[in-house]
Amino acid sequence: MDKKLKEKLSKIKLFICDIDGVLTDGAFIKSTSGEELRSFNALDGVGFVMLRLLQLDIKTAWITGRESATTTLRAEELQIDDIYNGVIRKIDAYNELKSKYSVSDDEVCFVGDDIIDIPLLEKVGFAVTVPNAPKYIGNYAHYTTSLSGGKGAVREVIDMLIESRGNYTAHLDKLLKELR
Repeated sequence: MDKKLKEKLSKIKLFICDIDGVLTDGAFIKSTSGEELRSFNALDGVGFVMLRLLQLDIKTAWITGRESATTTLRAEELQIDDIYNGVIRKIDAYNELKSKYSVSDDEVCFVGDDIIDIPLLEKVGFAVTVPNAPKYIGNYAHYTTSLSGGKGAVREVIDMLIESRGNYTAHLDKLLKELR
């Protein structure tokens, strides 16, 4: 990781993700009874667990434009600090989170993939998008993941956040000691 990127990432205290197209591939299944199903990637989930176990003082939040009980359930399983479901005007939730955690724009990383994410991508210290986003979204991001949304893209960013906090191998060794 280059020095400039590491410096930018090392400031992050709040990590916010969109859901559809970022933590999922954007698809959802709706049954005839109206039940909605989504597919989340296990790599991303383990990444959130790693952030929590390593105690890197990074709060986590999800802000999604679509109301979904599945999203709430997954956020609870992963112990995500804050979840905003069904929020189209994401800037309001963003400002609430900044106030709650007393962080500045430079201390926030956001991963988004669509037009309703642009107001956050424009403000945060580290704006990330995914390769499956509409091409123009890349104009608002500092970084585009190599992996697609729902395919480990968020884990890619989490690994970068962990690496920015010092010796990545030492952090992994700490986790492995807890798992052995």
